[in-house]
Amino acid sequence: MKVIKCWLPLVIIIGMIASAWASGLMELVSLDAIKQQRGELLSLVEAHPVLSVLAFVAIYAGAVALSLPVATVLTLLGGFLFGSLLGTVAIVTGATLGATILFLIARSALGETLRDKCGSLYDKVAANMEENAISYMLFMRLVPLFPFFLVNIVPALFNVRLIPYVLTTMIGIIPGTFVYANVGRELGTIDSLGDLASPQTLMAFTLLGLFALIPMIYKKIKGRRKSVAMVVAALMVMSPNVMASDNYDRFSTLYDGLLQSYVSPNSSAFVNKQYMAVDYDGWAEDKRHGEALKILQAENGGDMAFWINAYNFLTIDLIVRENERETIKNLGSMFTSPWKKHSWKIGGKSYTLNYIEHEILRPMGDARIHFAINCASISCPDLRGEAYRSEILDKQLEEQVLLTLGNEGKGLSLNGNNIKISKIFKWFEADFNGGDVKGWLQSYISLNKQVKLQYLNYDWSLNKPSEVEK
Repeated sequence: MKVIKCWLPLVIIIGMIASAWASGLMELVSLDAIKQQRGELLSLVEAHPVLSVLAFVAIYAGAVALSLPVATVLTLLGGFLFGSLLGTVAIVTGATLGATILFLIARSALGETLRDKCGSLYDKVAANMEENAISYMLFMRLVPLFPFFLVNIVPALFNVRLIPYVLTTMIGIIPGTFVYANVGRELGTIDSLGDLASPQTLMAFTLLGLFALIPMIYKKIKGRRKSVAMVVAALMVMSPNVMASDNYDRFSTLYDGLLQSYVSPNSSAFVNKQYMAVDYDGWAEDKRHGEALKILQAENGGDMAFWINAYNFLTIDLIVRENERETIKNLGSMFTSPWKKHSWKIGGKSYTLNYIEHEILRPMGDARIHFAINCASISCPDLRGEAYRSEILDKQLEEQVLLTLGNEGKGLSLNGNNIKISKIFKWFEADFNGGDVKGWLQSYISLNKQVKLQYLNYDWSLNKPSEVEK
């Protein structure tokens, strides 16, 4: 039943495409046919302006959803009937709606199949696509060298999120749409669609598309500097100038007390086992939190233990400050994750959670930090009931790894050759033996080299006590 449900929309689409070709509908949407009927069409728009725009949007959306090769002709027609500005709005709306319909159908029908067939290769491409989704999609939209229907489908195959897809589709097609809609105002003078694609026009759009790749190129260059960052991070750890001050001991004492008071075992049907829940309501009312925050912000940084504590403490501060009780993801925005959106000053310098994790902790080169930092979610490795301390950090990190792997609902689940692990290993694959996740895991469990790793579902619900427990 599930297979039928996934593939039925695609089968219907293919059937409708075949019908459109077989019925001769394509001949009615040719440039010559529209030029011959342009007088009647203008009269229809004058008699029913609003209905005409709505009908045009619906027709355009249907043509895009069916991947019919008539987008250029319809774009010219939109400019001819409604003018450059209104025509552009109608065209972009119709194209975005149609592309979104096709995207959703392709994602449900083809995405899972491709994922199963390609295995780890799919995961690597999908991860890269997700990280640079906006740059890739804007580039493909802006440069008129890629077939529109192909650009609609490819992101769906690699599980690109819907909102970035819709926004990049809408924004990316505006420049080209406006140009062709403006040309369409002189529809009667156009003899061939080939006349529209001049080398100068293609070059202009290509250069525009390259601008969309600048953020991705910057990331790649930045990534090559990671080894330098690791050296810098190591020097930071050893430098006496950035070691935590004596006052930091007071922070550790306060933080310990808060953890002992408000972090306790809880159960979740999702992870099948206990998890460490945080009583955010109680924590928010405790005056020790405000005092600890002031001390932390007065510090100038420190070693790995310092930054793990800072990350975890500031995550809790974000939750209690914003009074969020459902999921940390609610504290982001349409364009920015909560880890990038919010910042705190430590030693006079602003830090986000994203910066602490990716620019300070990860370059230190110990993958075990992923089991120590807590994202305030049920499926995240548990928040430890004590502060991390430099003198026993190795022991604490090792215990965190074992505790996480020992929780079959969110760390590692063994069932014969069916092995599921936390998505942390997928998201940060490169940190585990340079991408050899199996090799890294061999230090903790015995794995058959032929076994295929799968990933556990991830619950982003806030790691608060359940209603029953409360």
